Amino acid sequence: MSTLKNQFLLNPKIHFLNHGSFGATPRPVFRDYQRWQRELELQPVEFLGRRATNLMADSRRVLGKYLGTSADNLVYTQNVTIALNIVARSLELGSDDEILTSDHEYGALDRTWKFLSKERGFKYIQQKIYLPLSTPQRFVDELWQGVTTRTRVIFLSHITSPTAILFPVAEVIRRAREQKILTIIDGAHAPGQIHLDLDSLGADFYGGNLHKWMLPSVARTCWGTG
Repeated sequence: MSTLKNQFLLNPKIHFLNHGSFGATPRPVFRDYQRWQRELELQPVEFLGRRATNLMADSRRVLGKYLGTSADNLVYTQNVTIALNIVARSLELGSDDEILTSDHEYGALDRTWKFLSKERGFKYIQQKIYLPLSTPQRFVDELWQGVTTRTRVIFLSHITSPTAILFPVAEVIRRAREQKILTIIDGAHAPGQIHLDLDSLGADFYGGNLHKWMLPSVARTCWGTG
């Protein structure tokens, strides 16, 4: 453990546990980050005007391999909240529609759906999920009690922010697809904590952060698939 701790620039007097907000960067990654900064500063116009597009494409290819999807399925945004706001605000939803979620969702996105429901007239349903969860099937059954013929979207965290629960989203996505319900997954805490194969998972939209548990260098960058 002491060897691992030495790989970070963190203040040795503190025990840093909150990678869920912003993950610290390991020394080798930080050195590479600084190398890229210096390269940019040598020729800013050449770097940003002529090289950046291909470099970002290379980045998406590497990330796609790690996440089990193709580069063309990945879009960089600032964070998950912004990524899923883009999705939510792009959907054509009205008074005949319902959005189903749980009562364990992240505040910023919960407020997004509440705001849009008032603006556009759809119903936003926060299904009560009782703790402790004994089995994955129990969760799916409890959530599905909120599904109606008007359900158009299921919005759900992969790993919840307020309660740190790993939801069985694969089964939810499978059942939703059978009923032609869109799935939007908040995976902010998933990359770096659990194995992800996005193509196998099959969500319609999935957003995840790289600045948390993946201990990144170019931090505060996020991806989403759709």
